Amino acid sequence: MWFLTVKLSAILLLVSCFNANAELQNYHIERLTDTSNQLSIDAVIDRKDQFSKINTKAKFHKGETVWVKVSSQASSDQLVAITSPIEGHVKLYRVVQGAVVNYELVSPVFGYTSAEQSILPHQSIIENGKYSEVYIQVYAKYNGILSLSIMSPEEYRNVLNKRLFILGASSGVHYFIAFFVFLMAIGQSRKGLGALGAYFVCISLQSGVYNGANMLLFPSELISYFATFHSQIFLLSLIFAIIFLYFFMIEKRADNRYTKLATASIWFIAALAVLIAPLNAQNSLVFHAIASLICCALYAVVLKSQYTEHKDEVLVLALTWLPIFVLKASIFVNQFGFFWPVDESLLSHLLITLHVVMLACYLYWHDKNKKRRLMFYATHDKDTGAPNSYMLQQSLEALDKANKPHTLLLFRPLVLQTIRLNMGWNYANSHLRKLLSKVGKQLDTYGNVVIVEDIKSHTSIYRLDDSLFAVVLIGKFELSQIEQFVCVLSASFEEGIDFGGDLLVDQLEIGVASNPIHASSADSIIQCAMQAMAAKPVGTNKWQLFDFGNSIVSQRRIKIASALKVAIEREQLSLYLQPQLHLKSGRVYGAEALLRWHHPELGIIPPSEFIPIAESSGIIYELTEWVIERGLKQQADLVKLLPSHHLSLNISGRDVGRKELTVQLIELINQYKLLPGQLVLEVTESATVENETTLCDSLADYRSIGIKVAIDDFGTGYSSLAYLSQLGFDKLKVDKRFVMDLESSKTNQTICKATCDMAHSLGSVVVAEGVESEGSYRQLQSFECDIGQGYFISRPLPFDDYKLWLQRMTQVEDVIHYLTS
Repeated sequence: MWFLTVKLSAILLLVSCFNANAELQNYHIERLTDTSNQLSIDAVIDRKDQFSKINTKAKFHKGETVWVKVSSQASSDQLVAITSPIEGHVKLYRVVQGAVVNYELVSPVFGYTSAEQSILPHQSIIENGKYSEVYIQVYAKYNGILSLSIMSPEEYRNVLNKRLFILGASSGVHYFIAFFVFLMAIGQSRKGLGALGAYFVCISLQSGVYNGANMLLFPSELISYFATFHSQIFLLSLIFAIIFLYFFMIEKRADNRYTKLATASIWFIAALAVLIAPLNAQNSLVFHAIASLICCALYAVVLKSQYTEHKDEVLVLALTWLPIFVLKASIFVNQFGFFWPVDESLLSHLLITLHVVMLACYLYWHDKNKKRRLMFYATHDKDTGAPNSYMLQQSLEALDKANKPHTLLLFRPLVLQTIRLNMGWNYANSHLRKLLSKVGKQLDTYGNVVIVEDIKSHTSIYRLDDSLFAVVLIGKFELSQIEQFVCVLSASFEEGIDFGGDLLVDQLEIGVASNPIHASSADSIIQCAMQAMAAKPVGTNKWQLFDFGNSIVSQRRIKIASALKVAIEREQLSLYLQPQLHLKSGRVYGAEALLRWHHPELGIIPPSEFIPIAESSGIIYELTEWVIERGLKQQADLVKLLPSHHLSLNISGRDVGRKELTVQLIELINQYKLLPGQLVLEVTESATVENETTLCDSLADYRSIGIKVAIDDFGTGYSSLAYLSQLGFDKLKVDKRFVMDLESSKTNQTICKATCDMAHSLGSVVVAEGVESEGSYRQLQSFECDIGQGYFISRPLPFDDYKLWLQRMTQVEDVIHYLTS
């Protein structure tokens, strides 16, 4: 700002100096218009009677030559200086007694030998006491005004030095800012900054053609080159201005149609730049006006489209272009005979410098806002503006350091995903913002405050992920008070969301944990609240308070999940075989392979505990592959003792449709030379219902190999008779809960009898598990059940013990007598 102040002060000083000089007496200024553009200096000197007296300003028009004669009767040395920029040719002749004794050509197309003539053209009127007349010939491309000033050599030197300082310093500012912007563009790989730097260079070169600033920075060859192609440089600056707009506002924010509009504008202006050259630049101002209007229109359309969402940035960017707009508007207005009563050269340079500085300030402001937004979104959710998990962590840690008791409420809206699917992400976020604001106000009304920067601020609701939120309650609370907070949350979300005239009721899952009762650190209280939320509420409760029992179970699940993969690799697993008999004949049918795990630290872990963990952690696939490989290897040994031996293997419902399982079975059957018909894959009834769409194809794959499929735990699921008929299982296993008390329960007798009849009618073999007594054995025989297994026959045995049992049973003639003896 200090530099702009210096410039303004210098301009005011120059203007006052020129006005003071204009009041000097003893000089005469006259004018002659040459409409033919043919008069020579000699012809003009001879026509001295045709000159008319004027003041220090002479208007000229496009395409005509104007001659101005200046003479003085002062006693001291004086010279005449041209203080206005002229786009065209200016010749200054010094005439003594009708003869030309000195001549200066001022034209931006040619390199100058003197910086003085290029920046402040002049010619002496009185030098060393010798009187002369100065004739000035002006031939310009456009309408303009010739401003003259009569001054002493000392005054001229002072004015020139001030002008040199202003032009040099401001040009240095232009190119320094451009250089700095280029460095930022390269360092940050930002194309928009590169375009802005190129724009700064172009407008600085183009303005330097008229005010002579290029003479201070470049050699004469480049000065002529810049002057010759100054129109193309101006149009190129507009192209870079559009590219800058594209990368800063259109690319990531605006609609695709603005991208096409910007591209079309760039190509059109580039075409105008090509057309100017063969037209000898006579109508370049028209092309400048057209290109400028296109650029202004594009800026206006894009900024208007972004005004609602980015009001501040739009206003600031529009303000930065105001100086250059005023400058170009004044140039166009000059063509209609209206001129500013100031030094146009310095005014032009001032406006351009102001424009460059303001754009640089905008760049700083834009990047600062961008960093501030990034910092904000590093601690807040982008969709709702709610504090994120980092802020929750900081808040909880601050409370821990201050030893303040507090309670954490985690909640998850259950219908949120449905809203997103049916109404869109934006609608869901808008709905969330309204709800969170409403809940925050209601919590404030209830009297609780959440820690953020200011302890007296309103209640904040933290967003941990897409559907998980948190509220921190400060202080010690009774269970009834927590219940009231839960009611505030639930009431707000249960009012419903309108969807096509219907209300979608949004219920919550809520988990609660307190510090220091349940946890003593930020991480542990969040973990406790999440464990509470994951636990199924009892009865009609809508929320769950953390229970240390759930924590112990959760920690055990983590240990089991982490140890399961190691157990597979280190052979900690084993297969136990439970014998199966033909109930009618009493002969050995085969065995069911049951997975057992004895962990060195956790002890015996039952399949009912580790199988669900394996399914949720994804290790179930490796576990199933191990079971099949170990089971078929053992089957290869067992058929040597009993060629008709059948082996049943349990597979997870997640493995039903896996093609890799089919490939593994084929490879192992071929490797061990087994009969596929003696292998049975048992799938639970619930798994068959869940995978109904893929089960038909999977069963067809197994049958194509020759493997039989059994439906396990029949009667505990929801499969229909039509469903069983369609799939056609080879075996149905009656669940042990219907068999164990078969002797005493008439209901179970009816169920077992009906199941056997139904299965036989469908062509399936019936297997009963849970045969615990001879009475149950006999009863199942009467129902014509095919196969049985249970503790009455034998408990599950390790592989070596099962081989001994199998050898012994193959030698027994009366199995029932042997089992009861």
